[in-house]
Amino acid sequence: MNALVDELWATRKSDDRDLIIDVFIGTPNERRIRFRNAPDEARFAPYKLDDVYLVSDLARAMVLDKKLVRVLDRLLVGSPVAFNSLTFERGSQQDFHFDTFYMPPSVPNKMCASWIALEDIDESAGPLVFYPGSHKIPPYYFSDGRLNVTLEELGSFREYIGRELENRGLRPVTFPARAGDVFIWHAQLFHGGAPIVDMTRTRRSIVTHYFRVREMAPGAVVDIGDGRFYLQRPHQQAFE
Repeated sequence: MNALVDELWATRKSDDRDLIIDVFIGTPNERRIRFRNAPDEARFAPYKLDDVYLVSDLARAMVLDKKLVRVLDRLLVGSPVAFNSLTFERGSQQDFHFDTFYMPPSVPNKMCASWIALEDIDESAGPLVFYPGSHKIPPYYFSDGRLNVTLEELGSFREYIGRELENRGLRPVTFPARAGDVFIWHAQLFHGGAPIVDMTRTRRSIVTHYFRVREMAPGAVVDIGDGRFYLQRPHQQAFE
């Protein structure tokens, strides 16, 4: 997988496979662009390469590994379908959040995510951090009645989640991953990326989110065999 990422970067200007990338994450220069337009220096800052699973058999084989799919099937009580992936070489440094802010499932709680370490992760590289047990906190609904985040209401949400975490005595924990480790989390797990202490340290990983096949539109799902499915959909939209 790491060799694939190297190849994608090396060949992006001649053929970027229609991939989209978020570059310079956490800086004033953060933006979502076509992969072919990513400058070389963007690779040495936090970025996320979107949906490599759409263009690579190797990526699909990893995020739909047979053992992983069997676990996800039990957790979701139904066959999982990969519907997006995010490939990282450095920590995301993303604020604590629920994935349902951005992609709530149509059936409550029927979404999981996997985070696969593509190398040993050093604490200074901004490891994954999460609140164990936070998935049991009653979901926060914004004023429109949905789980999708409303930026103007983030203050009220943070008051709510801070109070819930304190009342339940929940504390953040980092995941000291080793190459090949897999972390699976619930749709409502409160998680984020720790600050990067040493920007020269990489944190190669791939994150994938899964819904259930039964909730997908007919014809939108590709079956690659052995109960493994992915959502065939357009790439993200670039803003350039």
